[in-house]
Amino acid sequence: MKKSLNLLLTACLLAFANLANAQDQSFFDEAGNISEELQTNLPTSGPKEGLEPIEMVNPRADDIYWQKVVYRIIDLREKMNFPLYYPELPADNRTSFFALMFRLVQDGKVKVYDYAEEYEHFDDQHVTKFRDLMDKFALPYETKLDSITNDTIYVIDDTDVPNRDIIKYFCKEVWYFDRISSTFNCRIIGFCPVMQREGDTGLETLPLFWIPFETLRPFLSQTEVLITDKNNGARPSFDDLFMKRRFSSYIYKESNVQNRSLLEYNTTLEDVKKEQEMVKTRLINFETDLWEY
Repeated sequence: MKKSLNLLLTACLLAFANLANAQDQSFFDEAGNISEELQTNLPTSGPKEGLEPIEMVNPRADDIYWQKVVYRIIDLREKMNFPLYYPELPADNRTSFFALMFRLVQDGKVKVYDYAEEYEHFDDQHVTKFRDLMDKFALPYETKLDSITNDTIYVIDDTDVPNRDIIKYFCKEVWYFDRISSTFNCRIIGFCPVMQREGDTGLETLPLFWIPFETLRPFLSQTEVLITDKNNGARPSFDDLFMKRRFSSYIYKESNVQNRSLLEYNTTLEDVKKEQEMVKTRLINFETDLWEY
């Protein structure tokens, strides 16, 4: 009993000591710079060691009463989406969304999959190898061999990561109703970065690959993003940004028998906008109608 009390007392003293150290941490370091460790005390989600993504419930397939797949475009030229585009080069412990996923693919930490207009298959048959990706889009890189493992290491300067050329993302998501929890939910399935650059015949728009959102989330939760110029201390993670839907987007396609985008069966921009509103209305009305009967 006495030993247990001593252990409890020691633990309490250590906790108070750590709290005191955290409270005494200076805003500036010895060189006069803002302390790099200050972020651990900010009232935000990170980056922090061991920080987990926001938990999502994975429902049973039999419990999904209704579902609808929707495709969106996240236009990086819209002000609300600037946090995904900037900084163009890594700075102040920050990186852009594309630069983050690019380095993860380069290091072999996540897989990406072939882009095709007809489908998105996240399986081993459609995995895109990093070297093939670089060669396909003529992106500069150098290679060297790891002296220990003899593996190929890709050497790419930050200035050669085509972050500036990424103008938008295709975003695939699914809306579904879970009959067990009686909840209407939306979950992002994946992203496709779209590059725009000058080609032989003029300006080219090039979708690069599909990357599953779920495989990115452990890394997104560790990476902070600056979402406002008014308070540089308010830095949520990329995972927070997407889970709380703090981005702007518009619908360009919904799942349908003929697998057509809105542009394929609407002849004018006005017709496309009307169809986008109709898709949104159908999603909203489905949830509303559930509780009317």
